Amino acid sequence: MNKTSERCVGIVDSVSSSEVKAFLLDEAPSNVAISYGTFSLFPRINGYLVIPNETGLLVGITTWIGYNHVNVQNDVDLPKGTRMVYLSILGHIENTLTGKKFERGVFSLPTVGDQVLLPTEKELELINKLDSNASFEIGTSPLLANQPIQLPINELFGRHVAVLGNTGSGKSCTVTGLVRWSVEESERQCGHSPNSRYIILDPNGEYGHAFNDLNMEVIRYSVKEFDESFEQLRVPAWMWNSEEWASVFQASDKVQKPILREALRDLRSPNVVLAENWKSPLIQLEQRLSYLHRSLKVAVTTQSFLSSDGKNNFGKELEQRIESLKILVPKLDEDLAKIVSAYVTFAEQVKEGKKKSFSKNNGDLIQYYDSFNPRDIESLVEKIEAVIGTIGHNNDFTTDISEDDPVEFTVNDLASYIDTIAEGKSSAQFVDFMTVRIRSLLANTTLSPVIGDTPNISLLEWINSFLGSGNDKKGKICVIDLSLLPTNITHLIVSTISRLIFEALQRYRKHYGSVLPTILVMDEAHTFIHKINENASSSAELCTHVFERIAREGRKYGLGLIVSSQRPSELSATVLSQCNSFILHRIVNDRDQEMVKRLVPDNLGNLLNELPALPTQKAIVLGSVVSVPALVEMRSLNLLYRPHSETPDFWKAWTESTGREIDWKEVVDEWQKKGNETM
Repeated sequence: MNKTSERCVGIVDSVSSSEVKAFLLDEAPSNVAISYGTFSLFPRINGYLVIPNETGLLVGITTWIGYNHVNVQNDVDLPKGTRMVYLSILGHIENTLTGKKFERGVFSLPTVGDQVLLPTEKELELINKLDSNASFEIGTSPLLANQPIQLPINELFGRHVAVLGNTGSGKSCTVTGLVRWSVEESERQCGHSPNSRYIILDPNGEYGHAFNDLNMEVIRYSVKEFDESFEQLRVPAWMWNSEEWASVFQASDKVQKPILREALRDLRSPNVVLAENWKSPLIQLEQRLSYLHRSLKVAVTTQSFLSSDGKNNFGKELEQRIESLKILVPKLDEDLAKIVSAYVTFAEQVKEGKKKSFSKNNGDLIQYYDSFNPRDIESLVEKIEAVIGTIGHNNDFTTDISEDDPVEFTVNDLASYIDTIAEGKSSAQFVDFMTVRIRSLLANTTLSPVIGDTPNISLLEWINSFLGSGNDKKGKICVIDLSLLPTNITHLIVSTISRLIFEALQRYRKHYGSVLPTILVMDEAHTFIHKINENASSSAELCTHVFERIAREGRKYGLGLIVSSQRPSELSATVLSQCNSFILHRIVNDRDQEMVKRLVPDNLGNLLNELPALPTQKAIVLGSVVSVPALVEMRSLNLLYRPHSETPDFWKAWTESTGREIDWKEVVDEWQKKGNETM
């Protein structure tokens, strides 16, 4: 008997483009098979079988096992002798000049009568073999003869990975393991602490002590320093961009957002307004003249006041700027007031000459602006330059700094400065509620250490704290405990941190011409990377937009994502579609299962039907990090370094003789002392 016949377990019965059906031989094992000294479970769902063909061996995964049936009396189906298996063909083992190798896809399908063989241990090794040496072990596969499953680091982190599974399925331990095992393997191969960076956004406070023993610098940030191992989380509000400010205060598009942007632009610019002088009428006059002069010069260059939309927008902006000057005139000294009033009168004549109106059928009066004469606009520019020269204006209020640049300013000045701008535009009543919310947020004693500007921290110091500096000799793991942040601000903090890390790495590549590989871990991702509407603008939706951009573009700048979630159906489809690797633990919910089945890149047949029955610490790994989908028993973590996400032991707490100490006074005192106000 030849070697092939010794491991033949079946014969191909039928073939389609999507499935191969084979009947098993009577002598084929029914529980455990021994092939060349290798024990394997057979037949088993998701187990592997091979079929010889002209190029080598086709590799199939078992998707169904059963008996063939025949109809007998009373239309009752009874099993009759022959067992059947259905296979989905995943790839082929090809004989080449340099040896055998496994490749995904097939050149030709088998035909009826071909033999179905048990794979040898070497064939299983070929199926599971990786070309990359830069890999680490995550566990073993019982369906691949308990071979270790290695994941390539570049493919895993460079193209994003999603770890999905229900609570209690082992998801958090897997996330911890991906960080720990990659660090340990890197250190083993290079002989020293790897120069790697991991930033873990931890909404539930689970990962604080999961990396204590690693030869890495581990920094833990929290809302408050609970012990010496935690540092104060700092995300000063001056780091927020205009969209983040607008989202958390729900600023309206028509009035509040333009004023908010103008205030941020002014306060960020070092040559605009000194904090101690910006309430001065003279400073305000210089500023308003400068802004009007700039808008007029832009209009002259672009000729925007001639187009159908531009003429109306220009007229409305000119009207607002004139009104802001008129409001300021009574606060000026007599001589200066005359000069400004003369200019206002001339500007109003130009404006009113182009202002038109008509009445609708319901009696509403509609006002609009006709096209302005270019010579009139040039006259406005000439006369405002004369006014500026007359009052001795020495400050250049134009600036290249935008409202979104992370330039430091005194955040406590923002509300008052917005009031000043709104007063100049006769819009004070429209910003009152927003400024009250700003003052309330900055006064929150829980948040003030996080978002306030005291103690001072520069952007350079902040970036160094997360991404390291030239003096760092070890890699860095930053665990950011978000568990005590008020819910109305958590999304904003996550959005700001992630955006700044991404933008810093963008600028790093532009400056140095190379990337600084960094891993961003987002736990409970369904909360922060939620499905959104296209035109949504809340802080939660901004957070999603940031992660969608990182998912699409992060690879180019060395920023990899680990996305962990128990509800994949609630995750942004954009982010999931950019994940090229998946580690799937037990998933019970039908919607979540369907979402995963639509997104995974492999033709898996019924492989994912096993998800609801997976025990804890078991997972299905698929995607670009493995040659074929694999059922994996994940490596165990030392109890000391597991994340604090274990299921509570109710029975032990109920029955232990010592009982539990219950004294809420210290807890309540601490709680109330924080002044946990909301906006």
